[in-house]
Order: sequence, then structure tokens, then C-alpha cells
Amino acid sequence: MRRVAVIGCGGAGKTTLARELGRRLDLPVLHVDGHYWRGAGARRGDDWAEIHGQLIAGDRWILDGMKPGLLAERLERADTAVFLDLPRRTCLRGVVARRLRHLGRVRSDTGTYDRLERPFLRWIWRFGRDVRPAVDAALRSCECDVVVLRSRREVDRWVASLPVAGVERAGAMLVPALAGTHS
Repeated sequence: MRRVAVIGCGGAGKTTLARELGRRLDLPVLHVDGHYWRGAGARRGDDWAEIHGQLIAGDRWILDGMKPGLLAERLERADTAVFLDLPRRTCLRGVVARRLRHLGRVRSDTGTYDRLERPFLRWIWRFGRDVRPAVDAALRSCECDVVVLRSRREVDRWVASLPVAGVERAGAMLVPALAGTHS
């Protein structure tokens, strides 16, 4: 995995998963929202398409976020897509917990301000009906490996199955890789 698109509904845990994948795979993590909402407000049209193109042009990245309008382009560049297909109630709880954690401050991980606004909550509630069909179609047409995770437990199990950069598995224990040793 060298270019990983982490997608899913708001509150599904995309940023948390992206950070852990970045740590385990030693890949840079890019947050779509941090680039989309930078400055005075949301990027529009060609401006956002150009920024998104620059984000996905790199050879190594984990890109966390949705913005469905450019999802096909992101999946075309990705070698792996991880779709967090969690229940909407789980996502709503995730958004509320995140909001309480940040209490009106700008998030240090994405550089965005977390708001509980009615349109965003409605988007989460209607994600399965309004957004998911397009996500499913994009995932079916992409040539990358697709991982669909449907619960926090599945996410935890999948992440635990991944290697940690610079660490080799020895039985049930993790031991640092022996780089540069001679027999």
C-alpha cells in the first residue's frame, strides 16, 4: 500500500484510521477537509480540482476524506481504497464525540473547525441513500484494492492485521526489525 484513499461518512473515523495507517505504513497523511476548507471557506470548482490533483499526484500518501465530486479521480490514483461503511447512528455518535472533544477549537489534525450544523447532520443521516450509491459505483469501477469495513470492531481487526513500518512479527510479539545486522 503506497496510495490509500480512506473514505466514508462523516464521523466514521476516517481521520483516526488515516493517522494509524500513516504510522503503521510510514506514509504521509493528507486530510481533504484541511485543504478544502483552508482560508475563508470552501474551495470551489477549478480551484478545488487543481488542489485535489496536486494532493493525489504524489507517489506515497494516505488521503482521508470524501468530497464525492472528485472521488473517481482519487480512486484512479489510489492502489487501495478503504471504505468505512459504518451505520449512520455510529457516525452520528462519532461526530458528537469529536465535537465534544474539540469544544469549539480548531482541530490540530485537519486544521478545521468542527461544527454540529443541521445540514451536516442531515448529510450523515441520508448518506446511505444520497451518497453511498455513487461511492459504491466508484468503488466497483476502480482498479485498486477495496477494503470495506462495517464496524469499529472490523476496523480494529483489520488495522491489527497490518504490519508496522520497521517492525517484524515474531510469533505473537512485535519486535523491531533487525536492519543492518549480519549473520
